Amino acid sequence: METPDVRAVVTGTTAEVLGVDQADLHGAAALTDLPTFSSFRIVEIVERVEEELDTEVEASELTPDNLSRLDTLIALFERTLNADGVPG
Repeated sequence: METPDVRAVVTGTTAEVLGVDQADLHGAAALTDLPTFSSFRIVEIVERVEEELDTEVEASELTPDNLSRLDTLIALFERTLNADGVPG
C-alpha cells in the first residue's frame, strides 16, 4: 500500500474548499484569517480529507487548536493515520 502524502492531500483539499491558491493558504497565519473560512468549511475540509485518506479523526481531536492552522491540521491527520497503523 502506498503511503499517502498527507501534506498534499490536506493542503489541496483546504485550498479547494476555501477557494484560495495554495500560496495564499501557506501565507496565512491562520485559516481563520482567510475571508472564505467558516465553521461549515472546516467541517467540509475534515470530511473530504477523511474520505481521501480513508481514516476518521477522533471527535476529541476536533479542537480549535487543531483546526485553526494548516500545519496543525496536517499534523492532526498525520497523527490519525499513525494511530491507524499507516506509516507517515
